[in-house]
Order: sequence, then C-alpha cells, then structure tokens
Amino acid sequence: MNFEFIIIGSGIGGLVSGIILAREGHSVCILEKNHQAGGNLQAFARDDHKFSTGLHYIGSMEEGQTLHRFFKYLGILKDLKLKQLDKDGFDRIVFGEEETCYNLAQGWDHFKDSLTRQFPGEKAAIDTYVATVLDSIRSIPLYDLETADSFNLDLSRLNQCTMSFLGSVTKNRRLQHVLAGGNSVYHGAARRTPLYLHSCIRNSFVSSAWKVTGGSDHLTEVLLQAFSNAGGTMVTDAEVTGFSIENDKIDGVILKDGRKYPGKNIISNLHPAATLQLGGLEKIRNSFRRRIEGLENSAGFFTLYLVFKENFFPYLNFNLFQYYSDDYFTDHLAADHWPHSFVVYTPFYEEGRKYTRTASIISFMKNEECRKWVDLPADQRGKDYYDFRDMKAEKLLDAVEKRYPGIRKGIEKYYVSTPVTFKDFTGSPEGSGYGILKDCKDPVRSIVLPRTKIPNLYFTGQNLNIHGILGTTTSAFITCSEFIGFKNLVSKVINA
Repeated sequence: MNFEFIIIGSGIGGLVSGIILAREGHSVCILEKNHQAGGNLQAFARDDHKFSTGLHYIGSMEEGQTLHRFFKYLGILKDLKLKQLDKDGFDRIVFGEEETCYNLAQGWDHFKDSLTRQFPGEKAAIDTYVATVLDSIRSIPLYDLETADSFNLDLSRLNQCTMSFLGSVTKNRRLQHVLAGGNSVYHGAARRTPLYLHSCIRNSFVSSAWKVTGGSDHLTEVLLQAFSNAGGTMVTDAEVTGFSIENDKIDGVILKDGRKYPGKNIISNLHPAATLQLGGLEKIRNSFRRRIEGLENSAGFFTLYLVFKENFFPYLNFNLFQYYSDDYFTDHLAADHWPHSFVVYTPFYEEGRKYTRTASIISFMKNEECRKWVDLPADQRGKDYYDFRDMKAEKLLDAVEKRYPGIRKGIEKYYVSTPVTFKDFTGSPEGSGYGILKDCKDPVRSIVLPRTKIPNLYFTGQNLNIHGILGTTTSAFITCSEFIGFKNLVSKVINA
C-alpha cells in the first residue's frame, strides 16, 4: 500500500501526528524500530514490577486547559485515567540536607498565596513573576488557542533568559531557585534557559498536575487505540535505515530488513540529526546538515528504578526535587558534586495504597561522560561501562540515603538506565533527555521548523518547540497544520 503519510517513530509526537492525520481522512502508517510502541512513553517490567521510562507526570488536564483541549480533539479523554497530584504541593523542593521543604501549589492564585507564606516580604516579586510567566506564554503558538493565528514564535521574546529575569525580580537567591526548580531550567545550562520555555513548563503544571494511572504505557495504549480507531496502521520491529529517492523527493522508506514502505509524505519523529543520518539524504544541502548536526543537545538522564520491600516506602502524591545546593542553578557544575540534583517519583495505581513497591530516582548526567560508549553496540561496551554505571548508581543511592536515612535497608533490588540506555531505545544523539537545547543567548540558531530541505520530509517532536508532553503535542499539531491548515486545525480543536 502506498500511504499518504509515513511517520518514523511512535513517541508522543509520532502518535499524535498519526491520529490527527488519520482523523482527517488520510492513510497513515507509523513505523517503530522497537518491539514496543511509545518512545519516551515506554514502560518496562522486571519481576512483575513496572517502571515508566520518560513520562512521569503531565499538566494542564483540567476541563478547558490546553492539553485537555488537545486530548479532547484526539478523542482519548474517556479512556485516559489520571490521578491529580497534591494541590498544596505537586512539586516539593529541598536543598542539601536542610529540612525545609518548599511547596509549589496548583492554581495560580494558590501558587502565589502559598509562596508568599513561604517567603514573607516577597509578595511583589512573586506577583511580578506570575504576571510575567502568564504574559510570556501568550506569545507561544497554540498555548492560547483563541488568539493563535500562526505557528511562528515571537522572535522578540526568544532572547529573554530565565535566570537573569528571576534575578531582576528578587534578590532572594533561595526564592530565585525555588522558582527555577522542578525541571523548568536545563541541567548545566540554567543561565541559557529561555524564559518562554520555563514559562510554558511552569504554567502547564501549575494549571494542574497529574500522574497517569498505571504508568506512562497507559497513555501509549490510549493513543494507539485512537490511532487504530481512526484507521491508522502501526508497524513495530520496523527500523528505518534510509529513504528511496525519486526526482529529488522521497518515494518511500527502507527498513533494516530490506522491506520498503512507499509513501507520499514522510514525517520523522526522530531527533533531526538522527533523521539526517539515514541513508538517501547524502545530497541534502551541507549548510542545513551542518546547522542541525551542530546544535547542542540537553543533558541525559541517569535513573535508578527501585523495588522496595512490602510496606516500607510511602506512596508520594507529589514529586520531590532535591538540589545539592543553591549553586545548582548555573552553567558550570563541578563533576565531584554529582549528583547535583535528583527527583523522586512514585507511580499511582489505585486509591487507598499507603505504600509503593517501586520508585524512580532520576538525575541528570553530562553527555560527555558516556560519549565513549554511547555509539557502541551493547556487546562491545566492555566492563568499564558497567563498572562506571554501577559506581554512579551507588553514588546516587548515597545521595538519596541522606534525604531518606535507612532507605537502603528497604530496597530489594534496583535497575539502572543511563544516557546510553536512552539512546538505545530512542535514538536521541548522545542519549539526550530533552533533545535540542534551546539557548536564550543564541535563540534563532536552535529553531527547527517542520519543513526540511527535502520537499516531502517533515520533522515533528520535542525538538521543534517546547519539551514535555504538552510541548511535543503542540509540535505535532504544528507539523500537521502544514497539510490541514493552521487556522482550520485550531478551529477543529476549539470546537471539539
């Protein structure tokens, strides 16, 4: 069958793009290299315990909020099961070995009131912060559907930097860092994090914050069902290695096993640099290739997946963000202070569970630490890679033990993933967790548009717009608007 659209990769960007195009009457095939669909939404099981790999919570899912409206259009709300996080503190932030815990509350009025109680005398600064965040997101395509008239970013706002803005709002360093906390600035590049990026992430979760019941693969299942219901075709174990070119256009994709899938238009949910490494694109303009391949990537994840003894560790209806000190929020992190931060996440399965059997401890790692192994096949990485991985795991556990004394006694076993693991499953260069780093010091360079220099090859996914589920979903809508029409698609979402 000659499909109108072939989508490479079944992460959130690929799945959402596939559903949109299939719902609009097009023939769509998604090709996924792994046996399991989902990309960063994948989960894995070990000894009857399940772990989410990339998605841990989502935002803006109350009636009428941005992601809720997109998901309503996609037709997945009735099947998607969610658990709202603690409204008084969905994200909780701690520093060093201090006992003080700073809570980020849901709802902007509640957020302001809560922080003002935690930082007496800083009400004016907190009010200014909230007003600026809300003003910033109005310039982001599709974050305000009623005023959206194009997918172009407001270039005048791209060079506003998060940390310099926070420094102008308050001289209280701890308040600056609480406002910057919760994965809303880049690891190792806090001072290059654009304000618009921070604002989108902060607004999404303050609006409302939720866990996906049963883990991230539940969202995958719901999206796959919607794609199937719309008439889409999903093929797993289908690794794309190249393109068939005819008259300077792609007429199909070639799989590793030699199969060919003909297609009229190709949408790649892979990292743009990984896309350009596929066969058949050797003649693409060198200047375009150099720009894409030269873009800096964000840091990678180092994750511990813990299995606890029964009735040992409590279920947390919030995410705990630990920072080693106030010195975290800079661009130069000392290697001997690793882990510089970590997040504690426990999954939600059903109401009434007081304890959890599993938890994920997520930290960041500089890409260069794994560079010597990241492109090697698993059987060629050698003992030094596994020794390195085990050493890092023990260091991270030591840090967690300081926050939760005695936690090691309750751990039955643990599993580890590194940026190398992440690259194995997602293909993201260097194992980058969030893909291309958006730099407020050089903002235009990192803008990636859906259209490429090949007439019928398009990009989608988190590298185009904003990171995270909401950002990647909006990127998919932007890519699909190239075929459906931006205002036409926005109207469909508004009237869904």
